[in-house]
Amino acid sequence: MKLSLDEIKLITVGALDIREEADGIHFYKCTENQNKAWDKLSETLGFRARTTTGVRLDFHTNSKNLKICAKGGKFEIYVDNLLRLQNTVNELTDTTFELKDPLGFDKDEYRVTVYLPSHGIGVLSSIEIDDKATVTPHDYDIKMLFIGDSITQGWNTKYDSLSYAYRVTRFFNANSIIQGIGGAFYHETTFDSLPFEPDVVLVAYGTNDFGRFKTYDEFMGHVSAHLRLIASEYSDKQIFVLSPIWRKDLQERSMGTFDGARQIVIDEAAKLGLIHIDGLSLVPPIEEFFADGHLHPNSEGFSLYAENLIYELKKYITLPQKKQSIQEVATEILKKYRKAFEELAK
Repeated sequence: MKLSLDEIKLITVGALDIREEADGIHFYKCTENQNKAWDKLSETLGFRARTTTGVRLDFHTNSKNLKICAKGGKFEIYVDNLLRLQNTVNELTDTTFELKDPLGFDKDEYRVTVYLPSHGIGVLSSIEIDDKATVTPHDYDIKMLFIGDSITQGWNTKYDSLSYAYRVTRFFNANSIIQGIGGAFYHETTFDSLPFEPDVVLVAYGTNDFGRFKTYDEFMGHVSAHLRLIASEYSDKQIFVLSPIWRKDLQERSMGTFDGARQIVIDEAAKLGLIHIDGLSLVPPIEEFFADGHLHPNSEGFSLYAENLIYELKKYITLPQKKQSIQEVATEILKKYRKAFEELAK
């Protein structure tokens, strides 16, 4: 049974826009205004703004089989929150997957998450499940918006789904938009109002700005203008500003020092009352934790990045309490009565 476009839209997460085009269904993490703004700054940035970073299909089903026809790079399949398959496809290709537990046994229902490529433009031609099988969108506890550069995009990870943004997303069971764009930097022209209302916003720019802008004043102007737009748009939300993580190439640039550039980010966030998280506390300053040895974390580095960031975020983020089912409430009452009877019988 092929899912219709409307059914696919219902189970898609991480896309602000979904369009059916000649070669299949396209997904967009940025608005058209944002894409055009990045185009103006650089053709490369415009392409990276259109990659399907953060886009996934996330649903529950009793189907025993899954078939996806897609192209554009690395597609990864999780079953019940566990990575089970990665398949890289550049031309439209069918990927079939039998839904079972890790030991090969059947279950009554599975949660299936299909991650589209983080560094390519993932295009979906079709998705099929068993005839008469059910499809239910996954429920989330919170909405998160990630704004950042290649590190937020998950640059150089062997598995796209193991970026820090995806790991944080899964930990908080979040419906998230991940606007990670390799080479990106603070620039107010790239801001736009989104058809998405996050509870939490994380902004992680700064390391590319260090090499791009010639003076501290020029850099400060863009940081201030960009953060002010974010602060105004999400004034009633929790906004976290992550200062840049460690990098090995710390040679002074025309702007000044890396430490000085970091301090500008920290100071501008403080002026607006935004919550600063120190990037130097997230990834160890050890080359082995970086895929290129100096800038982009590898899978181990991203693991520590996510672990340390989650630790900081938990100081501020409180997830809603899940409502108990009637059966769970009844079970709790029975436990209390049983305990009371046991005490009386002593």
